[in-house]
Amino acid sequence: MSVGGTEESASARLAVGPLDLRRSLLLHCCGAGDPTARLEDLCFEKTYLGRAGVVRLRLARTAEGLAIEAHGPGAVEAVAFWTARLPPRDGQEGFAPADPLLRRLHRAHPGLRLVAVPWLWDIAASIVLQQRVAFVDAARSWRRIVEASRAPGEAASTFPSPARIARVPLWQLRELGVDEQRGRALVALAREEVFHPFLAADGELAALRRRLGAIPGIGPWTIEMILGHGAGDPDAVPVGDLHLPHLVCWALAGEPRGSDARMLELLEPYRGQRFRAVRLIYCARLSPPREPRRMPR
Repeated sequence: MSVGGTEESASARLAVGPLDLRRSLLLHCCGAGDPTARLEDLCFEKTYLGRAGVVRLRLARTAEGLAIEAHGPGAVEAVAFWTARLPPRDGQEGFAPADPLLRRLHRAHPGLRLVAVPWLWDIAASIVLQQRVAFVDAARSWRRIVEASRAPGEAASTFPSPARIARVPLWQLRELGVDEQRGRALVALAREEVFHPFLAADGELAALRRRLGAIPGIGPWTIEMILGHGAGDPDAVPVGDLHLPHLVCWALAGEPRGSDARMLELLEPYRGQRFRAVRLIYCARLSPPREPRRMPR
């Protein structure tokens, strides 16, 4: 490993083993037009508000491993974050599923890693925006919020800080495509972060769950999505999802329809790595058969 940099920029090269940036960081680009992020097969770029100011980060796969570059205040801290966490200690090596499909998918996707990220506020906000709506609608609202908060002449686009979101009136969020229920949840999350900061990527997972669960409008699905995608929790299970129980039940039991209870039963043998199992099942691109339509009598 080599590290170099100044106060305003830093870089590092790491030998990280298998690491599929697209699969591992898929949800960190909120739609194809996300002004804060760009995701390709071998490259991920993200602009976010760090503790010292705006950070522009670039992760790129190379023949030797992973190249990390960061610019802006806190660039050295940003690079240090990744050098301390890569390769991730996510339990991948110990995952030995008995299910033949999971075993095959695990072998086929060794680069799918579960990583914590330093922009946990961003991923938490984007997941709140995804509550009960299609992803394309959530991505549209994300873009509108970013663009509306960008000052004239600003070179970088970032999602607004918790302090800014905490002051946004609900009517303004409605104009940006966020209904009142999601708007209240987003503002409540922002206010909690402002008054009692807790969205740290190196935080204790159980404590993070408790804090999120105490916020109005933040339910089990949102909590587990934040923990899995943002904090790198390998055991997160997003209950309450419209499609996931059907997908898991079809993949693991051949049952075209499922419930949260049945999904949890099927995932129980993989406790400790249930989020990995879910992510691998998504990789399979399986589609449970639809129930035949019945003509009314």
